[in-house]
Amino acid sequence: MTPTVNHVDAVLLERHKAWWQGRGTLHAEVYHEPLGDLWLPMADGSVAREDLAVWPGMLDADRMAGPPVGDGPIETDGDLLRVVQPFPRVPWVEAILGTPVRATIAGGSMRTEAFVRTWDDWSERAGGQGDGWLHLLLELTSKLVERSPGRRAVVPTLMRGPCDLAEAVLGPHLMCFSMYDHPDELRAFLANATTAFIDTLRAQLNLIPQIAGGHVNPFGIWAPGTVVRTQCDASAFLSPTHYADWYLPWDERICRAFDYSIIHLHSVSLHTVVPLLRVERPQAIQVTVETTPGAPSIPQMLPVFRRILERKPLIVDGQLSEEDLTTIRRQLPNDGLCVIVRKNGW
Repeated sequence: MTPTVNHVDAVLLERHKAWWQGRGTLHAEVYHEPLGDLWLPMADGSVAREDLAVWPGMLDADRMAGPPVGDGPIETDGDLLRVVQPFPRVPWVEAILGTPVRATIAGGSMRTEAFVRTWDDWSERAGGQGDGWLHLLLELTSKLVERSPGRRAVVPTLMRGPCDLAEAVLGPHLMCFSMYDHPDELRAFLANATTAFIDTLRAQLNLIPQIAGGHVNPFGIWAPGTVVRTQCDASAFLSPTHYADWYLPWDERICRAFDYSIIHLHSVSLHTVVPLLRVERPQAIQVTVETTPGAPSIPQMLPVFRRILERKPLIVDGQLSEEDLTTIRRQLPNDGLCVIVRKNGW
């Protein structure tokens, strides 16, 4: 499917293209509703009120897709395009791999439950649910395309990378011990998970209209080709060497399958930056700035940010104060930098 969405600022898209090449700066202030209870529409017309195990047939795809957005020029937040993505609360790729999903209403999330205790569990797992989740995801993607013909850029849903998929399906203990006790099984699993990720993203992109011959990533940055966002949050309990040896090659494989690529990191877990800068792909890095006690401050992270900007474009993304912004503007290079300021409210 290759229709082109109209009403896009060509000058802004050229700035986005330049950012991928490490030239120029992007900036946005993004307002969003604070995380609250999980809204989960059920196929019987109700809304889930209590925590429950979820499978795709229970859910109402029509309400999950939301109302029509309407035609017109694509709206922006600062230098970024406004996006809409298929119900990102669902851990889609984990579910497609067969992992049970549980909705926690008051917790505002949908989480997976590791179901592989031994490698025999993986080889003997029952199939069937994964196809249902993929069908639901593609149905939602199609509905968003129909309901967002202009004012929002439709982007693929949130997808977690091979490292996170291993933690979700295997649990952290089996994931870590298998690097030593069952290396062949772990490699085979990662090959399977990586293929599932790539196939799931390609299936969505086949349904999403191009914008000026390209696509938009979930952060609102356009690229003149296909684009992928991956992540490696579960690397928090791996050493840089373990990540580089075991998981980075699979993130690279995902990134090589598409034209443009970015990986999501957290400011409390930047030990993967060094191995990520040794490879060509992913081409860009996004860092979510945490504000939890003990998290590094912006001044503490400046050396890491400078090192990234020497090699790759960088997104600094979070609830940044005016002091943070002043520090960033004065002490980081402009070229290749994108700053996203998150604010509560609308």
